[in-house]
Amino acid sequence: MRNLLLFIITFIIFTSCKTTSYIASNKKFSAYIQKNPAQAKTLIGVAVYDMDKGKYLLAYNYDKYFTPASTTKLFTFYAGLKILGNTPNQQVPALQYIQRTDSLIIFGTGDPTFLHPDFAHDAVFDFLKNSKEKIYFSDTHWKEVHFGEGWSWDDYNEDYSPERSVLPIYGNLVTFTAQSEKNLNTQPKYFERFTKEDKNLGEGLFVQRKLRENDFTYTLQKVQKTQYQEVPFITSSMLTAQLLSDTLKKEVKLIQYPYQKSAVKVLKGFQADSLYRRMLQPSDNFLAEQILLMCSSQIGEGVISTQNAIDFMLKNHLADLSDKPKWVDGSGLSRMNLFSPRSQVELLLKIYKEVAVSKSEEARLFSMLAIGGKAGTLRNLFKNYPPFVFAKTGSLSNNSCLSGYLITRSGRRLCFAFMNNHFMQATSTIRAEMEKILTNFYLNY
Repeated sequence: MRNLLLFIITFIIFTSCKTTSYIASNKKFSAYIQKNPAQAKTLIGVAVYDMDKGKYLLAYNYDKYFTPASTTKLFTFYAGLKILGNTPNQQVPALQYIQRTDSLIIFGTGDPTFLHPDFAHDAVFDFLKNSKEKIYFSDTHWKEVHFGEGWSWDDYNEDYSPERSVLPIYGNLVTFTAQSEKNLNTQPKYFERFTKEDKNLGEGLFVQRKLRENDFTYTLQKVQKTQYQEVPFITSSMLTAQLLSDTLKKEVKLIQYPYQKSAVKVLKGFQADSLYRRMLQPSDNFLAEQILLMCSSQIGEGVISTQNAIDFMLKNHLADLSDKPKWVDGSGLSRMNLFSPRSQVELLLKIYKEVAVSKSEEARLFSMLAIGGKAGTLRNLFKNYPPFVFAKTGSLSNNSCLSGYLITRSGRRLCFAFMNNHFMQATSTIRAEMEKILTNFYLNY
């Protein structure tokens, strides 16, 4: 019976000349969902759009609002393309500075790559290390709090929830590495003085930070092979100056020097594409938040605030979305974000138009997204066929979303947004249903 229903849905959706409108298809899709135990009690919105014919193939609850989770990062990606630049070799603003005769005054741009373990060569480190002037750090343009609106407070010890800051260092994480019960390496070394052992925490390497202090407790019970754990530290401008001093081996002083955008020079850093790819494929929350802050540093008077960047994008580049989004952070960690599947499809069309101006540029766009069966958070899905889904996943407890591009077996170009909220089943069950339905589009359209 279940296979028969799938056949009926597929037939109605994909017969091009004789098919009814997508609204009729929605009725069949709804009937299938209601008879499917995995989806009957799930809030579902789906939009599938034929990019070549300019029409929706499926639009089920496509104008309703859903919690998008990490598909929010597509909005951050588009902000980066519009504000930071959209050429393959575009470099991000890594540092702003004013150079005097005997002093170097530095201002952060929000660039997350400074001494980040996932990025190798560091232009900022070389620039500061080789500077002959006295270095002063000012944060007078920083107008943001360290956590996003609606973030879960009890994620503070998890590596996916570092604090935001104007001049991040080491990814705003402390990395603890153990090779045995007697050897714990701490990076940056600065935090060794705030780390102590507690054998009662359990077995293996485990590190717990205090909620409101940079005090770390660890256990190394029965560690027999290399293990590591990354734990966010509590950021502050004073701590940033101390970490800079410790790392550069020369004093960096914190001062309140007034920021003037017209007076600063800009040091360029990594290529933007490398940040976008690292943000989108493994779904890096920290990079997403900082990319949005970098965008903020480039508009207006350079005041760094997440809301500043969001307001700019909603007013200048997203004002024509059919369903105005509620957008509060860069990563999607907040459950206060609300997007419709239709707005996500419209965003995907904007991104495609912005980047995929040629076949090679289409390949560049797809290479930055998670790739079905091959890369990122989709490497374990869509494995039975050559890569045909290039998308962004989104997961929070009881929420699973997927938005991106789909190239069918016949070569048609589709974009889609599939949003599942408030389910009680295992996330793997919901993902399997999305995989099944999207594979039907691939095979039959």
